[in-house]
Amino acid sequence: MTRSNDLPDQQATLRMPLVEVAGDAAARGHQHGEALRGSIERCIEIYDATFKLADDEVARRAAHFESVTRSWHPELATEIDAIAAGSGAAHHWVWALNARSEIMSYTGAEASECTSVWSPETNILAQNWDWMASLEPITVVLDAIHEDGHHVVTVTEPGIVGKVGMSSAGTAVGLNFLYSPEALDGVPVHVLLRALLDARSADDVEQLIETAGTGRSAHVFLANAAGIGSSIEYTGTAMWRRDSSTDPLLHTNHFVNGGAAAAALPQGGGAANSEARYDRSVAYVAEHGVAGEDVIRGLLDDRGNADFPICRPFVESATLPGVDTGTICAIVMRLGDAAMDVRLGPDPSGSWQTHAV
Repeated sequence: MTRSNDLPDQQATLRMPLVEVAGDAAARGHQHGEALRGSIERCIEIYDATFKLADDEVARRAAHFESVTRSWHPELATEIDAIAAGSGAAHHWVWALNARSEIMSYTGAEASECTSVWSPETNILAQNWDWMASLEPITVVLDAIHEDGHHVVTVTEPGIVGKVGMSSAGTAVGLNFLYSPEALDGVPVHVLLRALLDARSADDVEQLIETAGTGRSAHVFLANAAGIGSSIEYTGTAMWRRDSSTDPLLHTNHFVNGGAAAAALPQGGGAANSEARYDRSVAYVAEHGVAGEDVIRGLLDDRGNADFPICRPFVESATLPGVDTGTICAIVMRLGDAAMDVRLGPDPSGSWQTHAV
């Protein structure tokens, strides 16, 4: 079963379209591709302009990540293949979308926004996803039901199998881009995020983290219904992890868990932005705590630092000249309620939509 509003009038509705898919990996992928055919083509256009690579070079890099994924998680490889087939888009470009963070790292492009928080007191993982304004009209909620009834709900870009989301197994994941100059040749972070959501148990989650290894430059936020949050930072060769069931965890777009080793890494052109948002988050939590859902939403809405607000209007990026970036959406994942709330756009007064898992 598939339901989608492909390329709706987002400015009028300010609601994120929902795409429902069900069945085995091939069926889910075909449904995804067919439902979002036009949006996938638009997503490819956006990343083609961002990568600034010749098509044969995109194909070469995508083939590497396809091979890595096919060896590590054949089921998701099948789903990505089927997205390409269902959409009619070039096979290598759909794979490039699913490895877009890693391919971007090769080009030197940097993302410098996203603010995340884990609240053990409420069992909520929440974040703003800040990125290119051109993606706001085509970002979707993907609702995927497996043959055994396992249920995943994830905010993602057309053609990409997953990003920020929750599962019926009581897992929630979040993402912050990190900058690292090291070669990134591991399992793509978007594939890892979806695999974690597809995991049926906490033991399966840990096994996936172990077998995926390093080879990506990203912060993966992980939380479960048992009330444990994990902040995991990756580079091409290293991983730093902090777990907490008592203290809140915060993250933006620079390394905060790795101590001296991570501090020695270059932080990229968005370092001032990231550090300002992190410091503002720390100050906000010190003043308000994170014991209430409204307080957590208040953090995501915060504009206390006018130069580098947590809830960021669309303005020209400091690291991608000529490209407007800002808060595409806010996401609140309520593990205790098995529900994810999403608000599209950078307006704190916008309406929320709720998706149950």
